[in-house]
Amino acid sequence: MEQSHRTAEQFAENGLALGARRRGDLDAAEALLLPWLDWNRRFGVDSGAALVLAQLDCVTEQRGDARRAGELHRHGFAAARRSGDPRAVALALEGLAGARAATGRPEEAASLLGTAAAVRDAIGAPLPPAERADVDRAAERAREALGGPGFATAFARGRTLTAEDRIRLLDAAVSHE
Repeated sequence: MEQSHRTAEQFAENGLALGARRRGDLDAAEALLLPWLDWNRRFGVDSGAALVLAQLDCVTEQRGDARRAGELHRHGFAAARRSGDPRAVALALEGLAGARAATGRPEEAASLLGTAAAVRDAIGAPLPPAERADVDRAAERAREALGGPGFATAFARGRTLTAEDRIRLLDAAVSHE
């Protein structure tokens, strides 16, 4: 019975961490998230680990360490894949897009955002406007670098990829980094 409310507690603290992150209190967000990453890993809860990693990755990106954020996003993407939850996969793709945009890879970022949007559309789970801050930040960086038409082309190309296609491309890219 002691563990029965842990999942609800985790979701509540994830929400608090998201609020802290949006206020710019990255230390508070990280302090709320790190214990949950350990807990999820200890109990093999990939869906929870993927969600926590997505937030931790954004904390790292917001601190300006885009390379480390990309590394964390890859771990989150692996956990999302293992979870089998398409929403977790979409969230991880969006996070990877943020890291790619921050490291000067805007075309890849726009394509990742397109793939994530296609995954969300396929399951009828669009990202709510209140939860778009990270996606909008990645899209804006990519759009600034590529221009509107360049962004639209890369985004549309990404929409044609399945999550499985994207996984193959990401696996190949990670092996060359």
